[in-house]
Amino acid sequence: MDRETSTAQVWALRGFLDELQRINDTMEDRRFVFILGAGASIQSGVKGAAPLAREWMQMLFHRVVSPETDFDSWLKLNPLDIKGWQSDNLAGHYPEIFAHCFAGDHEAGFAELEKAIEAGSPSFGYAVLAWIMTKTSHNLVITTNFDNLVADSLYIYGRRSPHVIGHETLAGYLKPLARRPMVAKIHRDLFTDPINDPDGTGQLKKPWEDALKNIFKFYTPIFIGYGGNDGSLMNFLSDLSPRDISGRPFWCYYEPGGQPNGDIAALMLKHNGVLIPTPDWDQLMLDIGNLWGYKHDDQLKDLDRYTEELKQTLQEQVMNTSREGGEDIKAKLLPKHKKEQDKSWLDWALEAENKPNLEQKLAHYQSAIKAFPDSPGLHNNYAILLKENEKLKEAEAHYTEALAKDPEYTTAMFNYAILLESSGEVDKAEAYYKRALELDAQDTDSMNNYACLLIDQKRLVDAEALLHRALQLLPNDLAILETHAELLFAQEKHHEALQVIEQVLEVEPTRKSAKDLNTQIIQAIEDTESELE
Repeated sequence: MDRETSTAQVWALRGFLDELQRINDTMEDRRFVFILGAGASIQSGVKGAAPLAREWMQMLFHRVVSPETDFDSWLKLNPLDIKGWQSDNLAGHYPEIFAHCFAGDHEAGFAELEKAIEAGSPSFGYAVLAWIMTKTSHNLVITTNFDNLVADSLYIYGRRSPHVIGHETLAGYLKPLARRPMVAKIHRDLFTDPINDPDGTGQLKKPWEDALKNIFKFYTPIFIGYGGNDGSLMNFLSDLSPRDISGRPFWCYYEPGGQPNGDIAALMLKHNGVLIPTPDWDQLMLDIGNLWGYKHDDQLKDLDRYTEELKQTLQEQVMNTSREGGEDIKAKLLPKHKKEQDKSWLDWALEAENKPNLEQKLAHYQSAIKAFPDSPGLHNNYAILLKENEKLKEAEAHYTEALAKDPEYTTAMFNYAILLESSGEVDKAEAYYKRALELDAQDTDSMNNYACLLIDQKRLVDAEALLHRALQLLPNDLAILETHAELLFAQEKHHEALQVIEQVLEVEPTRKSAKDLNTQIIQAIEDTESELE
């Protein structure tokens, strides 16, 4: 189908996909930017411009209707006196219709938009887009939409927080070649006074013009679901020189909806671009994702794992709060009475924590293990209780059982490493700290405890590197600061160590380990000064 028409080149979908693959494989410095319009949101349950414009015209019709009037006949009369009116293309008049319908009460209009947007949730195509934006270099979206489908999909499926730029005053933060996924909302975000009127959609704000000119020097645009009905982005693109865009732009249009308007064809002709008739959003994104290695089975496994990790983290936090809290906290977290078959492992563990003595706690945990023998969380928490009460061999058995049930259970690895270190098995402890950090590079507890181990072994350079990472993630964490003070003390940087430990004591004056270290540091400073005298 690859043909030259009087308007612009039109390629078959296969040719477009082949070109994306060729560029991706041979031009590592070339990135694609996805430019999304309302058509990319329809399969997510968000109404597009056409149905919304029709609804608003019906609202206007009901304000002036006479019993003998027919709505469609009324539409053909150009009742709003809009220049270039086309009653069969209401999407093209969306800004004017919005302005007429909600004149005098724009808040009501924004409420309508909010209702339309909140009805949606990311469709499959957004799951694929999230994978692309987190697993490849093609990590930028520019959109005229107000919805949060891209950001939501990145949170849910990509486990990344994107940099969302929802207002022109922030456009300067839209940087080319960014490491983090970025979403630029050129008509603003729904909650920052979205641009929805003819004046606003007719002219792109100057900060966006400057930012997008910079972006297109590095990115090849792929337009999807964008009808080109607003003047802002279309006028901006028309004013660009073909030399201002990296590569040739690709304009994907929904094939069953027919070819795009003449302005789009003219734009593609000017920029040596290509029109591509495509299937719907979800199918198109799957085709693009498959080019670059997307596999839905892998994403589903990642999602299962992530969901389980979130659940596990919450369960552990509940247990820690119960274990460290007073009787009032324990009572609040104690599950309501349930039949034994309805209990979760967490219910059993919370009940055990509320038992009045160690003997009853151990007995309850043993009953829990019989009920949930395959629960890594239960084995881990039982091991914590056993270790606290010097039953180290039994604790080790349950830590190893927890890790047998879940080999990537980093909390159990961390706890087991502490036990091994206290038992003198330093090399084995270090291996578990390292494994925990391989699985979770942001595990500051493992970083901190591993750094303590390294300080004890006089491996101060390695300890310093670990603490630097930990402090970047949690600069005000008292435990990490205290370890940092220990490191500085070991490096004989006594005054620096004193400053750090004083930070800790300022927040928690009764912290015994910090007070002891503070005393040692002061004594070392005094001894040094005495020697100098």
